[in-house]
Amino acid sequence: MPLPGPQAPKGERFRTIRTVAWGLLGVRGHKPYGDDAPKLSPLRILFIALAFMLVFVLVLVSVATHFSRQ
Repeated sequence: MPLPGPQAPKGERFRTIRTVAWGLLGVRGHKPYGDDAPKLSPLRILFIALAFMLVFVLVLVSVATHFSRQ
């Protein structure tokens, strides 16, 4: 039987993903940041940001590879 651990509610995960996505796009305002910042885990933000950046790099590499073959 798995031990109950500190798992974040689904709403908190979505809030973290939304915060990182808006931050990467550079359109996040100051007020939403002030409301969300105390509730977010810095470690979770780091992991989600790294995942977003990995996906971004993979998309760029695949597009470059596709166009270089033509």
